[in-house]
Amino acid sequence: MRDDHPEEVPMQQPKDIAARRLDMIIEQYVEARKKQRFGYVSTDQAARVIHRILKPTPSDPSFSDHELDDMVAALAVKNGLAVVFDRGVRGSVGGSEAELDRKDPAMRAPAEGPDVAGAVDAILVQQKTAPLSMRAMISLLRERTGTSRSDADLEGLIAKKAAVLNVHLRN
Repeated sequence: MRDDHPEEVPMQQPKDIAARRLDMIIEQYVEARKKQRFGYVSTDQAARVIHRILKPTPSDPSFSDHELDDMVAALAVKNGLAVVFDRGVRGSVGGSEAELDRKDPAMRAPAEGPDVAGAVDAILVQQKTAPLSMRAMISLLRERTGTSRSDADLEGLIAKKAAVLNVHLRN
Protein backbone atom coordinates (compact mmCIF):
# COMPACT_ATOMS: atom_id res chain seq x y z
CA MET A 1 0.00 0.00 0.00
CA ARG A 2 1.27 3.41 -0.90
CA ASP A 3 1.28 6.15 1.69
CA ASP A 4 0.17 9.47 0.26
CA HIS A 5 1.37 11.35 3.34
CA PRO A 6 5.05 10.81 3.89
CA GLU A 7 6.19 11.27 7.46
CA GLU A 8 7.01 14.83 8.24
CA VAL A 9 10.62 15.42 9.12
CA PRO A 10 10.81 17.83 12.02
CA MET A 11 12.59 21.05 11.15
CA GLN A 12 15.79 21.67 13.00
CA GLN A 13 15.75 24.60 15.34
CA PRO A 14 18.23 27.44 14.71
CA LYS A 15 19.81 26.86 18.14
CA ASP A 16 20.43 23.17 17.28
CA ILE A 17 22.07 24.15 14.01
CA ALA A 18 24.22 26.76 15.75
CA ALA A 19 25.28 24.25 18.43
CA ARG A 20 26.26 21.73 15.76
CA ARG A 21 28.19 24.43 13.92
CA LEU A 22 30.08 25.29 17.12
CA ASP A 23 30.89 21.59 17.66
CA MET A 24 32.19 21.34 14.08
CA ILE A 25 34.36 24.44 14.46
CA ILE A 26 35.86 23.11 17.70
CA GLU A 27 36.47 19.74 16.05
CA GLN A 28 38.20 21.40 13.06
CA TYR A 29 40.36 23.53 15.35
CA VAL A 30 41.47 20.54 17.44
CA GLU A 31 42.14 18.48 14.30
CA ALA A 32 44.28 21.30 12.88
CA ARG A 33 46.31 21.47 16.09
CA LYS A 34 46.72 17.70 16.02
CA LYS A 35 47.84 17.63 12.36
CA GLN A 36 50.33 20.43 12.96
CA ARG A 37 51.76 18.33 15.80
CA PHE A 38 51.64 21.06 18.40
CA GLY A 39 50.84 18.50 21.08
CA TYR A 40 48.63 20.88 23.03
CA VAL A 41 45.64 23.21 22.74
CA SER A 42 45.53 26.66 24.33
CA THR A 43 42.03 27.54 25.54
CA ASP A 44 42.76 31.24 25.04
CA GLN A 45 43.88 30.81 21.44
CA ALA A 46 41.02 28.39 20.70
CA ALA A 47 38.48 30.90 22.03
CA ARG A 48 39.99 33.68 19.94
CA VAL A 49 39.83 31.60 16.77
CA ILE A 50 36.31 30.35 17.49
CA HIS A 51 35.01 33.85 18.22
CA ARG A 52 36.65 35.14 15.05
CA ILE A 53 34.91 32.45 12.98
CA LEU A 54 31.57 32.59 14.80
CA LYS A 55 30.12 36.01 14.29
CA PRO A 56 27.57 36.11 17.13
CA THR A 57 23.98 35.93 15.95
CA PRO A 58 20.73 35.68 17.92
CA SER A 59 20.44 31.96 17.01
CA ASP A 60 23.87 31.08 18.43
CA PRO A 61 23.73 29.06 21.61
CA SER A 62 24.74 31.00 24.65
CA PHE A 63 27.68 29.47 26.46
CA SER A 64 30.07 30.75 29.06
CA ASP A 65 33.83 30.99 28.64
CA HIS A 66 34.13 28.08 31.06
CA GLU A 67 31.74 25.93 28.99
CA LEU A 68 33.66 26.72 25.79
CA ASP A 69 36.96 25.85 27.51
CA ASP A 70 35.45 22.55 28.69
CA MET A 71 34.21 21.70 25.20
CA VAL A 72 37.62 22.42 23.65
CA ALA A 73 39.47 20.58 26.42
CA ALA A 74 37.26 17.48 26.23
CA LEU A 75 37.81 17.12 22.50
CA ALA A 76 41.54 17.88 22.76
CA VAL A 77 42.04 15.21 25.44
CA LYS A 78 39.97 12.74 23.41
CA ASN A 79 42.41 13.38 20.54
CA GLY A 80 45.48 12.90 22.72
CA LEU A 81 46.42 16.56 23.07
CA ALA A 82 47.38 18.37 26.24
CA VAL A 83 45.32 21.38 27.29
CA VAL A 84 46.72 24.70 28.50
CA PHE A 85 44.02 26.59 30.41
CA ASP A 86 45.39 30.06 29.79
CA ARG A 87 42.30 32.12 29.08
CA GLY A 88 42.52 35.57 30.59
CA VAL A 89 46.31 35.43 30.90
CA ARG A 90 46.74 37.75 27.92
CA GLY A 91 43.57 39.83 28.23
CA SER A 92 40.17 39.59 26.64
CA VAL A 93 39.07 37.07 24.03
CA GLY A 94 38.28 39.65 21.36
CA GLY A 95 41.89 40.18 20.25
CA SER A 96 42.79 41.54 16.85
CA GLU A 97 43.57 39.31 13.88
CA ALA A 98 47.21 40.38 14.04
CA GLU A 99 47.40 39.02 17.58
CA LEU A 100 45.96 35.70 16.42
CA ASP A 101 48.22 35.35 13.41
CA ARG A 102 51.57 36.07 15.02
CA LYS A 103 53.63 33.37 16.63
CA ASP A 104 53.60 34.33 20.27
CA PRO A 105 55.95 32.65 22.72
CA ALA A 106 53.22 33.00 25.37
CA MET A 107 51.21 30.41 23.41
CA ARG A 108 53.79 27.68 23.81
CA ALA A 109 53.10 24.84 26.20
CA PRO A 110 54.53 25.53 29.62
CA ALA A 111 57.96 24.01 29.93
CA GLU A 112 59.21 22.37 33.08
CA GLY A 113 62.83 22.97 34.06
CA PRO A 114 64.19 19.45 34.38
CA ASP A 115 63.69 16.84 31.67
CA VAL A 116 61.28 14.60 33.57
CA ALA A 117 60.61 12.30 30.61
CA GLY A 118 64.35 11.85 30.06
CA ALA A 119 64.85 11.09 33.74
CA VAL A 120 62.10 8.45 33.58
CA ASP A 121 63.85 6.83 30.61
CA ALA A 122 67.20 6.81 32.43
CA ILE A 123 65.70 5.32 35.62
CA LEU A 124 63.79 2.64 33.72
CA VAL A 125 66.85 1.60 31.71
CA GLN A 126 68.87 1.33 34.93
CA GLN A 127 66.11 -0.64 36.67
CA LYS A 128 65.56 -3.31 33.98
CA THR A 129 67.31 -5.98 36.03
CA ALA A 130 65.83 -5.03 39.41
CA PRO A 131 62.52 -3.24 38.78
CA LEU A 132 61.14 -0.74 41.28
CA SER A 133 57.56 -0.25 42.37
CA MET A 134 55.56 2.69 40.96
CA ARG A 135 55.73 4.48 44.32
CA ALA A 136 59.52 4.04 44.48
CA MET A 137 59.85 5.27 40.87
CA ILE A 138 57.88 8.43 41.68
CA SER A 139 59.98 9.09 44.80
CA LEU A 140 63.23 8.59 42.88
CA LEU A 141 61.99 10.80 40.06
CA ARG A 142 61.06 13.62 42.46
CA GLU A 143 64.44 13.27 44.16
CA ARG A 144 66.36 13.48 40.85
CA THR A 145 64.34 16.19 39.12
CA GLY A 146 62.57 18.14 41.87
CA THR A 147 59.41 18.05 39.76
CA SER A 148 56.15 19.34 41.19
CA ARG A 149 53.96 17.34 38.79
CA SER A 150 51.16 15.34 40.39
CA ASP A 151 51.59 11.69 41.33
CA ALA A 152 48.88 10.75 38.83
CA ASP A 153 50.68 12.61 36.03
CA LEU A 154 54.01 10.99 36.90
CA GLU A 155 52.37 7.58 37.18
CA GLY A 156 50.91 7.96 33.69
CA LEU A 157 54.25 9.08 32.26
CA ILE A 158 56.12 6.22 33.94
CA ALA A 159 53.55 3.64 32.80
CA LYS A 160 53.76 4.83 29.17
CA LYS A 161 57.55 4.92 29.17
CA ALA A 162 57.75 1.49 30.83
CA ALA A 163 55.44 0.01 28.19
CA VAL A 164 57.52 1.51 25.36
CA LEU A 165 60.76 0.25 26.88
CA ASN A 166 59.19 -3.11 27.80
CA VAL A 167 60.11 -2.68 31.46
CA HIS A 168 57.89 -4.29 34.08
CA LEU A 169 57.41 -2.51 37.38
CA ARG A 170 56.98 -4.26 40.70
CA ASN A 171 53.58 -4.05 42.36
